[in-house]
Amino acid sequence: MAEGDNSILTSRQLSDYEELGFIHPIPVLSGEEARRYRAEVERTCLALGGGVTRLDAPHLFFRWAWELSTHPRLLDCMEQLLGPNVLLKSTRIFYKHGRSGAFVGWHQDGVTEGIEGAHVPAVWLGLTEATVENGCLRVVPSSHRIGLVPHADRPDADNLTTQGATAQTSIGEPYDLVMRPGEMSLHHPLVLHASNPNLSAGPRVGFSATYSNPELLRSRTAVAWVRGDGPKRRFEVVGEPPDLPFEEAVAAYRARRYQVLFDSRDASRRNADTPHAY
Repeated sequence: MAEGDNSILTSRQLSDYEELGFIHPIPVLSGEEARRYRAEVERTCLALGGGVTRLDAPHLFFRWAWELSTHPRLLDCMEQLLGPNVLLKSTRIFYKHGRSGAFVGWHQDGVTEGIEGAHVPAVWLGLTEATVENGCLRVVPSSHRIGLVPHADRPDADNLTTQGATAQTSIGEPYDLVMRPGEMSLHHPLVLHASNPNLSAGPRVGFSATYSNPELLRSRTAVAWVRGDGPKRRFEVVGEPPDLPFEEAVAAYRARRYQVLFDSRDASRRNADTPHAY
């Protein structure tokens, strides 16, 4: 897509995605929007147990998550990268409580489904500031060039990757993606990335989502065509945004047993029977 009135990513940033495997930082939300969406996350996590550290697929249940994952500026970025037909593949909330041990081990997003192409990028959108102290996202620049690497499941009570999936390879020099609330990073599905525990007093809250275009041949999760159009028979397709009252959405989320991880204060309430989703 040529740069025009709706262009957010610069030519240099698009080149960085090809060369380095990530783009950072990208301003997406206003300060007021970041505060509003953070309040929705806080409300949702409290309703689900208070110690939540990760939520999978909130966009299928909560209207705020659907609206966040389809924010016009976010989709403008995706259109520049993917073309006019954009699908939403998956979403996640990562909530690192202050002074907690929660971390994300080194991994590649594409490993579980054998995806190597650049057409399935993920975003990380901060609803609080992301700093080295509070465990911001870290990437290994240009690591997407080595292809898929073996991963092993290393379950750990504090590791927020599903079943502790960890890349089995030597890691290069990491780069810390420090961002302000409302800023976003975007990374290639094969870039090695991780994050450290939150050593600060306050929480670090981030929204993550994965997108693609009609090049996607299969998906473990239901998809939604959020800009343009694409094949319907190939996937389970979500047709409409969720419209349940909040209390009913919470009950429906629990009933479907999507992954809900709790910190060590409530480890017995972990749910680990869902497919991998990074």
